[in-house]
Amino acid sequence: MNILIEPLFIGFVQTLISGALISGVIFIGNLINSKIIKKYNHLFLDLLIGIIIISQFIKIFTYLGLFKEFSYFLSYVVLLAGIYNFKTLIISLTKNKTLLITKIDWIIISSLLLLFLISVAPPSMSDALNYHYGIPFYLIQHNELPDINTWLHSGLLGNGEMINSLALILGTDNFGSLIQFISLILFFKFLYNEINQKEKIIFIIIFIISSPTILQLISGAKFLLLPQLMTTTALYFMIKLKKIEFNDFIFIGILLAGATQFKLSFIISGFLIAILTFYRAFFHNKLKIIFYSILLFIFFFIPTSIWNYNHINSFNLINIFTIIPNEMIESLKLFRENNSLFPLNLFIPDSFGKITAILGFQFLLLFFFSKKTKEFHNIILIVLFTACLHFFLGMNVSRIYFEFILWLAVSIIFINDIEIKYKLYTKILLPQLLFVFCSSLYFAIASSPSIFSNKLRDNFMIKNSFHYEAFKWINETLPKDAKVLSGLRSVAFLENEFVTNEPLQYNLSSEKLKKYFKLIKKNKINYIIIGGKTSKDHRLQKCIDGKYAESKKFNRSRRNPFNRNSNYVVSIYKFNYKKLPNCAN
Repeated sequence: MNILIEPLFIGFVQTLISGALISGVIFIGNLINSKIIKKYNHLFLDLLIGIIIISQFIKIFTYLGLFKEFSYFLSYVVLLAGIYNFKTLIISLTKNKTLLITKIDWIIISSLLLLFLISVAPPSMSDALNYHYGIPFYLIQHNELPDINTWLHSGLLGNGEMINSLALILGTDNFGSLIQFISLILFFKFLYNEINQKEKIIFIIIFIISSPTILQLISGAKFLLLPQLMTTTALYFMIKLKKIEFNDFIFIGILLAGATQFKLSFIISGFLIAILTFYRAFFHNKLKIIFYSILLFIFFFIPTSIWNYNHINSFNLINIFTIIPNEMIESLKLFRENNSLFPLNLFIPDSFGKITAILGFQFLLLFFFSKKTKEFHNIILIVLFTACLHFFLGMNVSRIYFEFILWLAVSIIFINDIEIKYKLYTKILLPQLLFVFCSSLYFAIASSPSIFSNKLRDNFMIKNSFHYEAFKWINETLPKDAKVLSGLRSVAFLENEFVTNEPLQYNLSSEKLKKYFKLIKKNKINYIIIGGKTSKDHRLQKCIDGKYAESKKFNRSRRNPFNRNSNYVVSIYKFNYKKLPNCAN
């Protein structure tokens, strides 16, 4: 049974389970902070440390072939710890003074409430329905990771997929998005404690949540916002601390190394922060800093590098971090959500359907701030240097660059407050926030009923979840023992054993394709799913014996209603794996 299609619980109960898991993560993070690091104590920092350490241990045990033995046990431990910690968590969240005083406060609270409703909605993001949920489901079913040669996106595995597995074991599918929303709320609470100046914190919050791409980041299990908050916190402490002592170095090191385990691109983001942190800490205790730097590297990077070494023929430096082929890396770097030239694609959508794929223009207000400090200028230089690295080495899309919005928000903390008219700047941002509010209102209204009824959830997913209706038909149509080559992305919905057609989508070498074809034969793939009515243009067309079934026309399911302007059909063909590799074009 696939719980994305046939959930065990209604969305409201799933949200309670996810909330208990988050509470458990905070509880474990607090134990680590108080017993080991012995310096930092805040719900937000506990959450970051907790999820980094828990997810890293799940990955290590997965590499050892002990995923089920460890993760099933751990999921209930974290759940029970969360239930035990829930009362303490509520008290901690409510013990400070409330911000609900002015109209601006109500606008912020209303905006955050809408984002919360979006974060607990059923899954709809195409990436999430490919590997962010697909890999955890594969682990639960097979107790091992999929072969990258049959599913290239599985090479993008990160700790987000590891932590998602705990939630799926317990029957909830909104944990990934909810924990990222909660992390943002706790980040604001952390800043409020650090600043304790209402006008400034109000401006910083609106500076962040008025970015339209926040809707992308908060609405799926793709772990971007959470690691972005990790690097942001590391940057804040690196700039704030006059002297980086040993405990500070360990804490910042865990945040930066932990972020890289969620997504490879955070190696780029954290590079300069890590160098500067090491440089500042090194002169106080050289041998100790070197020793613990090596320990951090061993804990976070060596398990993956050993795993990669054992699963690739020609190992090189990049394989310490990933085993996805170079052809795919280059393709990902060229990906754009908007087709405008960089950096215009970060700020100007090429269609109204891509309006949530932009950053916004709030950063321009920083040019009007007077009394800029050394710390402010240092952060700006770090942002510019890291943005240049991303341009040459990473993906240049708004959801990746949102990290710099967070970094710029931190820079505001260090501005000299003399003559800064925060109320005026807040009012300037209100039109942009209003757009985000209206967009959030639409998505929240559309998704909220699905939390209380599985039938309404099904209706929501038919309209919004990528290929959902098609895979419902596929699961009903395919024989239970069919082994499938899927040409559709949302394989997390698929109940049968499968391999993907991803290796055919990139210009892979003939040697890599031969290995792919060999694995198709080994897995005895006997059906193929194709988007469309015909297989005549497919690269494996000569391997196809005949049509098994053809679907009705499905409406194109998209979260953005402006992108639902077409329909599609799906065909299932019988596949003769015995003809490979001779039948491949």
